[in-house]
Amino acid sequence: MVLSLLFFFTSFFEQNDWVLYHEDKKVEIYYTSRVCNDKVYDFSFEYYFIKIKNKTDRTLVVNFFKGLRSDEEDKIAFVLKPLEIRAGTCEFNPIDLKIFKSENSPSSKRKIRKFNLNKVEVIEVN
Repeated sequence: MVLSLLFFFTSFFEQNDWVLYHEDKKVEIYYTSRVCNDKVYDFSFEYYFIKIKNKTDRTLVVNFFKGLRSDEEDKIAFVLKPLEIRAGTCEFNPIDLKIFKSENSPSSKRKIRKFNLNKVEVIEVN
């Protein structure tokens, strides 16, 4: 019983730390902030993780630019299956749903970037 309550509260709080950034009839886009540690190379960076939820029973193509710039290197484009949810992680993924926020080392000057996406476009695929 205690273990199930602990699991419930952990799951509840983990899901609620996502902030809704964009919502329309087709998708919801959330973000949260987490630290990624690399023990091999001894570095620690904080990233904004992006989570995108397909609210429809249709296949969608989602496009946007990470940050304020509209450079091709910051462009993300991928397919979301019906009702699929994708979220960024610390691990490498070709669809990189994370944005650098700050370096987490004692020697760094902590410059924090704000979360922003631009030119969000969602297209239904038949």
